[in-house]
Parts: sequence; structure tokens; C-alpha cells
Amino acid sequence: FIRPICFTTGKLPSLSSMAALPSAPGAGASQSLEALAQSAWASKIKDASSSLLNERKPWTELLDKNSFAKPESLTEASSRVRKNLAYFKVNYGIGVVSIVTLCLVTSPVSLAVVFALGAMWTYLFVVAAGQPLVVGGRQLSDREKLMGASGVTVLVVFFLSSVGSLLLYALGLGAVAVGLHGALRIPDDLFTDDAPGITA
Repeated sequence: FIRPICFTTGKLPSLSSMAALPSAPGAGASQSLEALAQSAWASKIKDASSSLLNERKPWTELLDKNSFAKPESLTEASSRVRKNLAYFKVNYGIGVVSIVTLCLVTSPVSLAVVFALGAMWTYLFVVAAGQPLVVGGRQLSDREKLMGASGVTVLVVFFLSSVGSLLLYALGLGAVAVGLHGALRIPDDLFTDDAPGITA
């Protein structure tokens, strides 16, 4: 039988010796689970990004000057846009993101606002994921955190700064660029082979 500490030593254990005893594994296990969750989340984002970038078409093919011509009708233009969107969707996405980024860079205040909002979302749902958030003595659920962060984002972007108008302008500019390219770029047999379900 294992005798209690007070019987083997003849005295009660001190507070310092009790503090040195190993603590319950609950806190360490919780932190390990959170670290694993964050690692899995980052790995999923990396895999999704790699998979998406693998679908990118060569830029020389996108900008081949010999493949541009004015469409003969609105019907032909819309058909070209549909086919080009199906084939160059990743390139178009990168182009639109580049336009938005360029517009933000030209406006330091808007860029700072976007970084601040991004930091808020990263902290709430990546760094502090799974940790309780207490506001006014009340613990918020994950749904309430999502609704609160969304509300703050909408309020800041569209009412308290010029970020909203800048983003709308950049997205509109990107849509016009994509539409013009899609209407002027002549699809060939390569589109039909790589984009099943798109008919002439």
C-alpha cells in the first residue's frame, strides 16, 4: 500500500511542495488541441491555394495578341465571355485581386483599415479560436462572435471609412477588364477540351 505523504515524513506537505506536483493535464491537452486545429486550418488553406493556382493558365496564352478580334454580334460576345470565364477563371481572379490590391495601396488609410479588420478576424477565429470571449461579463458564442465581427466590418467598411467605395470601384474596374477581355479573346478548341459542358 502507498502511505500518504504526511505519514511517511511525519509532517504535512508545504505549499511549495504541493505547487511542484504535476498539474492536471486538461489545460495542456486543450492547448494542444487548439494548436492542432490551427495547424490543420492553415494546412487546408495552403492545399486549397495550391490546388487553385495549379488551374492557372499561362499568361502568354491569356494575352496572345493573335487571338483577339472584335465580335460580330452581342450573342457572339456573350458566348466568348462564358467560355473565357470557364477557362481563364483563375487568371481573372488573380487579375481582379491585383486591381483591388493596387487600389488599396494607393490609399494608405484604406489599406490600414483593411489590415486592422483582417487582424481582428485573424485573432478571433485563428489565434483565439475556441477560447471564450467575454463582453460586459457575458461569454459570447461562436455565432455571436461571427455576427459581431461581421457587423463591425460592415459598419467600418461602408459607413466609417472610404474602403467600401474604393472596393466597389476596384471590383467594377476588374469586372470591366474581365468583360472586355472575355469578349475580345477568340475561344478555340482548347477551351472546349478543358472546360466540359461549355458549348459554342
